[in-house]
Amino acid sequence: MSDITHIPPVYDPKKAQQVLWAGMIGMLATGFPFTILTVALNLIAVDFGVSEAFAAWTVSAPMLVSAAALPLIGKLGDMFGHRRIFIGGILGSTVFAFMCMVAWDIWSLIAFRVLSMVMAGATGPSAMAILFHVYPPQHRTQAISWWSMGGPGAAALGLILGGPFVELLGWRSVFLLQAATGIGAVILAWRVLPETERQPAKFDHVGNLILLVALSCLLFVIGAFAEPGVSTAWLVSAGILGFVGLGVFLLYESSISDPIVPPALFLRRNFNAPVICNFFLQMSYLGALIATPLVLIDHFGYSVSVAAVLMLTRTVSLTLASPLGGVIATQWGERLGTVLGVLLQAGGLVLVAAGVYVTSVPILLLGLVLQGIGHGIAMPPLAAIIATAVPSSQFGMASGMSRLAGQIGSSFGLSLFGVLLTLPDDVMSLPTIFAIGAAIAFVAAVPASLLSMKHRRQLATQKTGD
Repeated sequence: MSDITHIPPVYDPKKAQQVLWAGMIGMLATGFPFTILTVALNLIAVDFGVSEAFAAWTVSAPMLVSAAALPLIGKLGDMFGHRRIFIGGILGSTVFAFMCMVAWDIWSLIAFRVLSMVMAGATGPSAMAILFHVYPPQHRTQAISWWSMGGPGAAALGLILGGPFVELLGWRSVFLLQAATGIGAVILAWRVLPETERQPAKFDHVGNLILLVALSCLLFVIGAFAEPGVSTAWLVSAGILGFVGLGVFLLYESSISDPIVPPALFLRRNFNAPVICNFFLQMSYLGALIATPLVLIDHFGYSVSVAAVLMLTRTVSLTLASPLGGVIATQWGERLGTVLGVLLQAGGLVLVAAGVYVTSVPILLLGLVLQGIGHGIAMPPLAAIIATAVPSSQFGMASGMSRLAGQIGSSFGLSLFGVLLTLPDDVMSLPTIFAIGAAIAFVAAVPASLLSMKHRRQLATQKTGD
């Protein structure tokens, strides 16, 4: 296509910044409905005559299925060009947002939400892969830190607009807003995003099907574990099928020439360490996300609106701290930046536990802010370090796997903390729940400390030689 610009051979800061903004806006346009819908679950339930637990699947089911599709999306970008996948993903998400607006029952809404979220998932791996291509290694972490603001920025937008927007215009208007912003994001991406080189490879249909089935089963177990009405037999059967499927997937991938995920990749420290760290970090962060509003409402007696405003302190601090994470990692290394962020997040959870124990709002708020700062500092170097473990032809697949680990950790954290919150106070007190979250975050510091800085020494040697 003659109107498509390709990755320039020389780093152009101005064009790279335009690419960065397009990636951020794409994530913002597709991400904010998630938090708005959590506010609107009661209205959806009443409108369709179902329980709130059933209506919650309009949020959890799309998250689970889109997570399972992330490695596929990353691989498709490597094969066919990440610009195509990014634009096609937002365009598809916009179309299905329109369909959500006219959904006629809960099943159609869940189905359209799943399709919209799967398509929207292209904004993650594809945007990261394009940034890895347009920014040289010494600038990648800082670029990723700014791009990472898109996720919490979307969450913050959802928290700010959620209540008033739904109350004034109804829950269906959320999807009209998503469609409008999606069209704007597509136009911007079409104008400024360069195309990455297409990698000649055969599409692994069999491996992709096995992986999707296995991950969907495991994510169903995680997402439905705390749901009433889901039988133990279903959970056990899905869990067994998921683990067996992953084993079959790894065996099959090791026997073909063009696998979705080369099994040898899991042996590389700068791939497996950030993937494991991301799992535990997101598990801790999202688990606390579901527990904190309930504590603010039930334990401290705040209204839903006040609780949302207080929760916003964590989201805003995360957003503002992301560029700082890039600066720290660029100056002193991704390992230090990740470990520091992990420890700050864990410390923030300790403070929240203390604030709940002594019923102190200032201590709790300080803990929320510290959580956000820690998470914001840790995520950019954790995302950028993946690029040092793979060749440029696998950037999309690798970033997709990293985001998959984070999504699984998020789902597991939501389910685990949801179960803990149902236990009697004499069995599991509220401060103990947050202390468990802090312990999970501390676990993430172990793989973070194992990140290799060999690539930084190589860059330093090249600069010396120049």
